[in-house]
Amino acid sequence: MLKKKALKKILITTLSVCLLLAIYLMPSNKVENEFSNMEVKYTDNIEKINIYLLNNDSLLVKTVTVIDNNKDINEKAKSIINSLLDSSNELLPNGLNGLIPKKTKILNISNSEGIIKIDFSKELLTVSEKKRIKMLEAITFSLLEIEGVKGISITVEGTAINQKWDNDLPDIFTKDFGINKKYDIKRRRDIKKVIEYYIDLIDGNNYYVPITKYVDDNREKISIIIDDLSSSYIYEPNLVSYLNQNTELINYEIDSDTMILNFNTSIFMNDRQILEEVVYSIMYSVFDNYDVEEVIFQVDKEEILKKTLKDIEFVK
Repeated sequence: MLKKKALKKILITTLSVCLLLAIYLMPSNKVENEFSNMEVKYTDNIEKINIYLLNNDSLLVKTVTVIDNNKDINEKAKSIINSLLDSSNELLPNGLNGLIPKKTKILNISNSEGIIKIDFSKELLTVSEKKRIKMLEAITFSLLEIEGVKGISITVEGTAINQKWDNDLPDIFTKDFGINKKYDIKRRRDIKKVIEYYIDLIDGNNYYVPITKYVDDNREKISIIIDDLSSSYIYEPNLVSYLNQNTELINYEIDSDTMILNFNTSIFMNDRQILEEVVYSIMYSVFDNYDVEEVIFQVDKEEILKKTLKDIEFVK
């Protein structure tokens, strides 16, 4: 009996030593590569994408959700719509909610030449009247975040939404529809639509809020943007801008797909640094108003910062 136990212990010890020796002799980079490949395989299936949810002040706020990167455009659109449902969702940030009635179903979805066509069930029409436009804005701007999507056609059981609610609604929804619309028009001349980004502090986190302003102003849009963002710290109702009120846009130019903004020194926070919130507010505003891919920040003609849309796509 003792002999058998001794042999058993010797066998186990020998196998353990052999296993440890094999691990020791195995090239370390092979082990690291295997784990690295496993991680890449997992993360490559996940794609971050911006969506727009309602805050407590009835404004749509830009935030981020995740979808399956391997899905086609139609499946991505379905995932986004699911994130916009007015139902409890632990994946959504506190203080933000979807607007689509929770029992709403997608009856059919297709896409052609950049246009997504979605046919909803009749439950979509049960959204309150005061939230109709906000819901359409949320659907439009969220689905336009999908690469290659240029517009959205919305129907309810085969009938266009503008025939259900309002003939003034477009047949195809694009960013021209606007989001969080505000009107400051005193005359009929020189009316411009300008999208500006402010910040909302929710549950200790900064979220960016696009405001589509309709103004009678003959200045260039970028001048209106910088002037508005620097004119006051608080924008109604609880939105803020961190751009110093003494900041001036000395001049600007557009060179191919790059916008160059030349500021005075008041844009600096300290130590020749520009606040991250200022950078994001300006860049989001630029990209929503101009067809450029890069913004260069200059101070007194000296380049301080250069960023592309990819650099700031997902803030939260």
